[in-house]
Amino acid sequence: MSVYAVTLRTLSPVHIGDGNVLRQGFEFAVRANQTYFLNVDAILEDKAEGLLADRSGHYPPPGSLLTDQDYASPRYFRYVLRGAPRSGKTFAEVRAFIKDVYDRPYIPGSSLKGALRTALAWTGWKEVKTRLLERGDIGRSKSWAGRPLEGQLFGKDPNHDLLRLLQVSDLHGPTEAGGGLVLANAQVLTKRSLGSPVELEVLSGDQVLHGTIKIDETLFAPWADKSLKFANRRHWLEELMLRAQAHSQARIQKLVDWYEKAEGATRVAQFYRQLTGIRLPANQALVQIGWGAGWDGKTFWTHLQANQNLFEQLVHDFRLHRAGKNAPPRRPGADFPSSRRVAVSVRQNVAQIVAPFGWVLLEMKEKP
Repeated sequence: MSVYAVTLRTLSPVHIGDGNVLRQGFEFAVRANQTYFLNVDAILEDKAEGLLADRSGHYPPPGSLLTDQDYASPRYFRYVLRGAPRSGKTFAEVRAFIKDVYDRPYIPGSSLKGALRTALAWTGWKEVKTRLLERGDIGRSKSWAGRPLEGQLFGKDPNHDLLRLLQVSDLHGPTEAGGGLVLANAQVLTKRSLGSPVELEVLSGDQVLHGTIKIDETLFAPWADKSLKFANRRHWLEELMLRAQAHSQARIQKLVDWYEKAEGATRVAQFYRQLTGIRLPANQALVQIGWGAGWDGKTFWTHLQANQNLFEQLVHDFRLHRAGKNAPPRRPGADFPSSRRVAVSVRQNVAQIVAPFGWVLLEMKEKP
């Protein structure tokens, strides 16, 4: 077993959701451009006596029970984040970041492993198959469309999957509740406009998290290779960071061009231009993870687009082009995807595009 210490540094806001949507007044309250996440049990214990329901049978939300003086008491709050949602209405929503039982954010190993798996699939496909993809290579279910391709790359089933050998731990960083998190305003960007706002808990830039990656080399042995057939892919894992970096740099080149043509996205285009100039050692890679990584960051990307007729069929079959009600139909060969998710800064009700989501710098160092 080869064991590597992994250091992950966030370069832009990162959101890994836990599936929960928090509501203003019920799970959080806002004051002086800060978001206070409520300790509902403590609030109800101290303040629920004598509460009366309204005519509809509804009780007031816990946040409405707090006085000005209560905001100075840590008892009533699990943690407090810089930033606030744009909407001040009750029921305004915030998507929660995944955390442990002590409200400390972390990055699941599965999120990082998924990004590395995509990079290995993208870089390894031409080593396995040199022909263009055809419709029969791709599954009919949208949820499992890539399974036939992954079977050819990594193995026929989970028991014979190459990435059984790659064990990625969860990554942990700040040790206090809500540590490293801020409230981010996000919107969907097309080249001409911004869409509806979304509010998120995100790890801010320049946060550092640590974990491990283990590679089980016993399954490369001749006795195991008779059934698993992993030995001819061993170099994929030995070149893990190099392959992740090759995948990211190919995407970054395309993203520079996309954002340079998008209105108001100068800062994001500049961010990507800076990434193109980075020269990293063999044990480091830029990786995009989580919310906002986009279609090109989570699929076979250019391998699907190399056969234009196939790609247009996939867009149709899986309804990937969901334009607005009055938008013209998709033109074959047009940009795909046609939108990206970006972080925005809101001043005087005007949103300025400031950053993409999900970029991290990953480093692996073998442990003695």
